[in-house]
Amino acid sequence: MKGHILSKSRRVQLVAVLSFAILVPEGLAVACQDGCTTYGTCNLELGRCDCPRNLTGPICEQPVRNIARKCGYLGFFTVDDCLAEFPLRCMNACNKRGRCINGWCHCHEGYYGADCSLSLDANGRPEQLAGMGFVPAPGGPKIYIYELPPRFTTHKNLEKFDRPLYAHIWKRIISSGHRTLDGNEADYFYIPVDFRHLFSEAMKVLDYIQQTWPYWNATGGAKHLMLSTSDLGGCEGKQLMMIRNLTSKAIWLTPWGLTRKHPRVWWPGCHRPGQDIVIPVLAQANNMIMTPLNPKVKPRPRNTTFYFAGKICGDNKDPREDTSTWPICQTATNPLYSAGVRQLVYYHHSKRDGFVVRPRSSSYVWDMSTAKFCLAPTGGGHGKRQVLVGRYGCIPVPITDYVLQPFEPELDWPSFSVTVKEEDVPNLHNILNAINETKLAEMQKALACAAKHLWYSSMWGGIFGEDSRYDAFATLMEILRVKALYPHTQPYEYRSLDERFRRFANCDLDNDPPQKFHLCTYGLDPGLEPWAPTPYCDWRPFMKYGIPGGAICEGAPNVAQCPRPWQ
Repeated sequence: MKGHILSKSRRVQLVAVLSFAILVPEGLAVACQDGCTTYGTCNLELGRCDCPRNLTGPICEQPVRNIARKCGYLGFFTVDDCLAEFPLRCMNACNKRGRCINGWCHCHEGYYGADCSLSLDANGRPEQLAGMGFVPAPGGPKIYIYELPPRFTTHKNLEKFDRPLYAHIWKRIISSGHRTLDGNEADYFYIPVDFRHLFSEAMKVLDYIQQTWPYWNATGGAKHLMLSTSDLGGCEGKQLMMIRNLTSKAIWLTPWGLTRKHPRVWWPGCHRPGQDIVIPVLAQANNMIMTPLNPKVKPRPRNTTFYFAGKICGDNKDPREDTSTWPICQTATNPLYSAGVRQLVYYHHSKRDGFVVRPRSSSYVWDMSTAKFCLAPTGGGHGKRQVLVGRYGCIPVPITDYVLQPFEPELDWPSFSVTVKEEDVPNLHNILNAINETKLAEMQKALACAAKHLWYSSMWGGIFGEDSRYDAFATLMEILRVKALYPHTQPYEYRSLDERFRRFANCDLDNDPPQKFHLCTYGLDPGLEPWAPTPYCDWRPFMKYGIPGGAICEGAPNVAQCPRPWQ
């Protein structure tokens, strides 16, 4: 069953579908029924009429019976909001080729796709961003995106997603030129959903893919990119774990890198090194541009040896100030929260000179910017401090056994972090004191590069005055490029095997080509404009949908002509 999730009867039906797909002449369009485009969008490849939220039927002619209930299920508080027209709150703003109805694009006749970027050429073959000057990204990877029915994707209210990463990866694949419309030449296949949010619909999505396109069964599910932003990646809850187990050949993109069952808590080992990829969380925060890695911010002396401020006990209560006895939490210690690491660090080091370990801070950015080392623990699963502390130039100190960090081992984490075993927490101060100033300076230099790899600047804007050539999306694309070239190579070997990847990982491509493009700055905080390396990105009107194509596209004539500083 692994790699195939259909019953025997469903697989028999699929044989006919696959046979039809093989026998259909290349480029043959499939017409929708007359009248589809009055209220719906016709997918010209599949002959599928995609309807707005309030209509159904073969040509979207039938009203949905209980629209209030449906809108609530999709994440809207009111029917008016569910059906309101917001020109900018859609995937790539529909590329100005359709009406935006709060996330769903009603494409003009002749255009289709979630963002109306697709059409047919004179020979009836699919093309993307026609007439806009689109050029494929050279060197790959080439990624095929499944155009799922909108009930699985754009009907849902993206504003309700606390982690909308799947949608931004989707639009960046399009705007970066990595999308291919020919599944036969694709290196990978992207399923544009977050499996964390699908629940019972996850199986329906995979069933639909297998019944509609030949690529899943042709590969056994291999080369398929499946994203989950769950705290435990693809292993949070029985249903998600079942989906993951049934997709054993797929590549899961998650922020959780636990490689085996944790020895002290129930967390299952979910990440498969060499197959899955640990990706950074977005980790957006206030005052990010005040990092000393921003060339307009004056660096401050780092006089604090070790720093952590944040929740320590799993019960949301402060730990006892008296650390002479264990446990230090007011109620029973919750071993599931950070595997107990935060409590251990507080117990052994909160009273130590040069160490600051406390449950909260009103000067978080300043504190991290003036500390040498910062705890980067897990939480109820993945943490965000692995990404966040490095953004302020503070050397991350991850402490959770068997957990790989974002883009590890593709990036050389030991060069810019200090991983400590859980059993060595009592000896943490000696481990850090053994790092001399010369070594610390080398690590800080490597961290300044790594911080670029761990932030999605091409989606949301720069922080360090960068042009996004090394950002998290570009890093994911580079990893996938090398993975496709050397499918049997372990990720830790990428840097020694592929010279371009080595230079990319070390941020050593600044002059290849030289930086000419100036990315707008991620500006969440009014009043900090004087410290912005470039003017603030104007993404607020787009809400969580972001600037069409990503922040890197601000000012471009269209999504097809977004800057590509890495090429």
